Amino acid sequence: MAYKQVLNTTQSLAVSERAQLTRELDTLRAELNDVRTKYAALLAKLDLDAGVSGTDYAATVGLAAAQFTA
Repeated sequence: MAYKQVLNTTQSLAVSERAQLTRELDTLRAELNDVRTKYAALLAKLDLDAGVSGTDYAATVGLAAAQFTA
């Protein structure tokens, strides 16, 4: 992951601090991916709901443009 390369070249952090920060960033990435997955599922459910107007929620407010990269 890109942030690991930056952390490894940072001289102001101790090895243990870099390891802790890496764990926290990995946890944050996992939580964001979980929220993203649940949001996409909600949009899909709205799109299938007959009681909701003809709006294509996945296309109009989806996260296709906000891909998370490593």
